[in-house]
Amino acid sequence: MWIPARQDAKIAVEVWHDPQEGGVEHFSVRDIRELSRLVRGATSKEMRNLLGSVILPLADMKEQSTEGWYHLSKSREEECNQMSSRESFKANKKRGSVRLTLRVATVAQLNLIGPHWFENFLSRVIQHRLGYLSTFSNFRRGRTRTERTFRSLRSTSKSTKNNSNVLKSSRSCIVSNNSVSDGSNIDSEGMVSFSPPWKGTLSSTKVCLLEHYAITLNLTPPIIAFSWWKVCSRLVAVEQAFLGSLLKTLQGYLSEGRYSQAETEDIESSLRQWVETETDKLRNLTTHFPAYSKIVSYAQLQGIIRNFNAVMNDCNMKEMNIFPSSSSINQLISDSLMEFSRIWWESCLKSKGRNSHTATEDQQLMFAVSVAGEVYTFLAEVCNFYHDVFYREASISFLKLTYTLLTTELGARVRTLLHQIYSSSVKKKLARASGHCEADRYSLEPGTPVWQLYKKFEIIEKIGENLPSEVQQQSGLQSYQQWFLGGIERWMERVFARTKALITKDIEKDDLGMNSTGVSPSAVETKSNFKIIKSSWQKLSWPEEVEVDRVMNPLLHNLCGLGTHFVRLMITKLESRHEEDTSRDLSFLSPQSCSGLNNIQYLRKEIEAVPEFFDLTHSDKGGNNFSVVTKTSSKMEESVSLFMDNAVAKVRPTLSRAVEASCDMGSEYHLVHDVLDKEFCVLRQRLDDTNFKSFILKIWNALIVIFTETVEKNATSHSAEYFKGVFIVLERCWFFFTPIDHTGLEPQCACTSEYLSLKKTLSNLKLPTEALIAKYYQERHEELLQTHSCTAELVVRAFFMRSGKLVIEVIMARNIVGTSRKLPDTQVTVKLVPNEWFQSGLIAKTKIHRKTDTPVFDEKFEVVVCPTDGGLKTGYLHFLLKSHYLLQSHVIGEAVLPLDKVPSLDFPEASDVKNQFLNMNVAKNSDDYAAAKALKFRTWDRRAQLFLQRTSLRN
Repeated sequence: MWIPARQDAKIAVEVWHDPQEGGVEHFSVRDIRELSRLVRGATSKEMRNLLGSVILPLADMKEQSTEGWYHLSKSREEECNQMSSRESFKANKKRGSVRLTLRVATVAQLNLIGPHWFENFLSRVIQHRLGYLSTFSNFRRGRTRTERTFRSLRSTSKSTKNNSNVLKSSRSCIVSNNSVSDGSNIDSEGMVSFSPPWKGTLSSTKVCLLEHYAITLNLTPPIIAFSWWKVCSRLVAVEQAFLGSLLKTLQGYLSEGRYSQAETEDIESSLRQWVETETDKLRNLTTHFPAYSKIVSYAQLQGIIRNFNAVMNDCNMKEMNIFPSSSSINQLISDSLMEFSRIWWESCLKSKGRNSHTATEDQQLMFAVSVAGEVYTFLAEVCNFYHDVFYREASISFLKLTYTLLTTELGARVRTLLHQIYSSSVKKKLARASGHCEADRYSLEPGTPVWQLYKKFEIIEKIGENLPSEVQQQSGLQSYQQWFLGGIERWMERVFARTKALITKDIEKDDLGMNSTGVSPSAVETKSNFKIIKSSWQKLSWPEEVEVDRVMNPLLHNLCGLGTHFVRLMITKLESRHEEDTSRDLSFLSPQSCSGLNNIQYLRKEIEAVPEFFDLTHSDKGGNNFSVVTKTSSKMEESVSLFMDNAVAKVRPTLSRAVEASCDMGSEYHLVHDVLDKEFCVLRQRLDDTNFKSFILKIWNALIVIFTETVEKNATSHSAEYFKGVFIVLERCWFFFTPIDHTGLEPQCACTSEYLSLKKTLSNLKLPTEALIAKYYQERHEELLQTHSCTAELVVRAFFMRSGKLVIEVIMARNIVGTSRKLPDTQVTVKLVPNEWFQSGLIAKTKIHRKTDTPVFDEKFEVVVCPTDGGLKTGYLHFLLKSHYLLQSHVIGEAVLPLDKVPSLDFPEASDVKNQFLNMNVAKNSDDYAAAKALKFRTWDRRAQLFLQRTSLRN
């Protein structure tokens, strides 16, 4: 301030208690007793807010800086004038002290004072506001009191948390006394840990001091605005929105031309220094803008970009070329961020020891895991926070920059390391020699360093899924799964070897006792092993399209190999027990055998569900990869079938005796009720549905073979009544095996070709000889209706008269296929068959027609048919066409007409009966007809043998 008369002037400094200003902490008291006196004095009724005062005569002060401790006095100036100095000291020595720094200058010296003084004072005020200065640091007693203050602040946890940043700042940012005395330098601000930025607010007292000091220095508003900008732009922790307002004010004065050329150059230098400071902050992004303080850091970064754009968009500042001419703002920010990413990567490598040349492969692998974890954490922060602000404000994809850089650097180092590990033949030998139970650090299974590194890459790659496809293709981790092929091969080798050992151990301990699901513990444990392998495979998250031949196919083969291994061990155990059990006579399968077969079927279903169970359904594009599953399932079924065949072969004597007994009795009771029903009830409870139906199907097939052997053995020695009983037994057995409640075989499954052939044979053998002969002609008639190879065609007309006559007209023959070039001499023979059914025994012959292939016979035959004849309506008319040559005759063909196809007329006329065209050919071998084949077995029947002889002669 300006003081015209210095000799009589005095300066009175009064210290008041003002809770709103918060300035009390700047004064020091020596002890608690002194502080209590100050408080009592401040709260007294007389001077409620006055803590003390100091009166200094200016005449005693020299033209230099004066700094020292001054005692506070409770009395006013008038009271102090009436006291002596000794009395005043005694009265006020307990009131406390205040440290003051004063400077008195003459008018000549005031000419040297300029804006830099205001800037220096403003810097001191701001730093004092931010807590960066300790006013007692230059004196011994002050340092002691400061240390006491630090200790008192640390005394409680709450105060420690609130004052930690201020204390660190106070210790590290002490300003030298020389800079204060000469006013030539602005105090530098120290680097401190992150704290909320200063919003540009000061107390009313400090604002008032600054205003008075600016008036004293005769500073204009443009100069004051520039001083504020110059000081605040150098601060590290200042709010960018506040800087933006200062920048806007500065731009306004620039546009009005309120600055001189020198001041404009100074502004240009200040702006360049500010740009360098802000870009340096971007190069140390996480230090100045930590992700854990999202709101503050987001606002600061947003403010930096907007302030840069404000400078670039201002015409006056744009002419200053503040930014580098070779790059835009976006390029400047991108370069700073890339530099930050490179520095971060190098520091990460250095801190994790990755660059050490003496590290072993195990150490390098652990370093790689740590570095990959740091990369993921950093990329997650970029993705969740930094990328958004830079993309919104500057259209800069920070995630793209960092993701491409870090994945490329990380992938190049890890790929080389893994290739070195898995290509080493020594490591492979050590892995095989160490066994499969010991830990393998290079196996891709949970818990190993390789597994941790693989999962780190997986989550890093998921971050890149939000980027464009072209950026993902530039990633250094593209197809990173191929780097771990050696690890997954080791995993498969180890896990399947361990699982096979467990299966072997479980089967050896298994007593084949059934649980509620019908299987034994070994099958349950094997399924649990499948689930364990599936869990490991799902955790692996291996892409199906990556190295199918080296991963997917071996995986399927190994899984199916577990099923084959289980079946082989289980069948071996069942067969050993089956051979040892010699006491069984009637029982088909023991409880242990049933349990073992159920185990195999239980595991076979698991093998068939392997592609779906392991989510491999999309990997079989060609339809060839899953063939191993089908083959394995078939082999398991074959093993079960072979064991069942052996079991059926062992009980076959029992079945044979039961079949013979039932056939001799003509009843199924002994076979069905005494043998099959008892055993099937037990098997139905022990075996699962698939095994039960498979086993009874084998029993059924064995019974068919036994029945067939029985029929063939007794065909020539037993009558039709015996085979009628056999037919009944067979039919009842079929119904027993195919119940209507579907608890047995399905009818279409039981109707095998062997069964149908046996049934057909028995249906013939149970008939009498006459019926078999009639059936033979029925078979010939059906054959002639369906044949396409005819030797001739015969035209006839036949009908019954009401009087009991059978009229037969042989009209003509045509389409005769000759055996020689000469025209044949033809004749037709007609008879009723079988002969035993007709008393008349008609045998009629037409005249012989010479040398013609279309003979017209036009002859009529009549025969009286007795109503009591057994063959009426069930017999046949047999037509035989022969060719004669000299004394020899040759059969051209034969035709059969059923009597039930012959109409009956009361008064017949030629137009009432239609001609019938009968196909004719030569009969086949007698073995081709079921009836003839059955007649062959009747060697004891003369009629059957005569019929076969006649038939063979005609053929």
